[in-house]
Amino acid sequence: MKIGITANVNLGEPNMFCLPLANVVPNSFIEIVTAHHQVPVILPVVPVSMVKELVESVDGIIIPGGEDIDPQFFNDHSELTEGNYYIPHDKFEIAVIKEAVRTKTPVFGVCRGLQVMNVTFGGNLYQDLPTDEKDKVNHEQRDTGNIYAHDVQIKSDSHLAKSLGEKTPVNSRHHQALKDVAKDLDVVATADDGVVEAVEYQGGLLTGVQWHPEDLWKEDKKQEQLFANFFKQVEESKN
Repeated sequence: MKIGITANVNLGEPNMFCLPLANVVPNSFIEIVTAHHQVPVILPVVPVSMVKELVESVDGIIIPGGEDIDPQFFNDHSELTEGNYYIPHDKFEIAVIKEAVRTKTPVFGVCRGLQVMNVTFGGNLYQDLPTDEKDKVNHEQRDTGNIYAHDVQIKSDSHLAKSLGEKTPVNSRHHQALKDVAKDLDVVATADDGVVEAVEYQGGLLTGVQWHPEDLWKEDKKQEQLFANFFKQVEESKN
């Protein structure tokens, strides 16, 4: 099977291997996809008019973490400069999710990927958890990605619980989070402070998590199972 991974764009300082606006994906996603004998396909940020054909070329889609979503997409504003956002990336991933829903293509969103799902369906975001006083646990982890930051509680009847059970420790590298959750999304996991940690759409056709399982799967079999179950779902959807 072909698993599409939507690209981020380099908004930081360029170097000889990563030029301005270079389309890149974390190697950790490529590793987990290939470890399960699936073919990773990087989906570059393209005009919305090309998204339909791009989605048709893969069997399932992973949307990784990345930069903040421009608040204009959830009817808000920000004091930050435009350099902190990349509107073509936002438009692209919103279009990918809409096309995936239309074609019933399974999607797994990580961190920003979860947030894009919520925005796509009409929800909004806390733009900065410390500013909004919603940071009672360690969400913006500064340690390496394979260190746990806090636990999440998971609904027992969720698709996610089949992989992780009703409670699991996670890592955490985000300063934004879901605020008003879109009505079409089901909240299936939260942190102890109430911050939304996972949502599902139509029983798991779309699943989004706020942590980074791609950095945990080599040591944490439950986090690997999360990917394995996604690949199984993609296979069932394809057949």
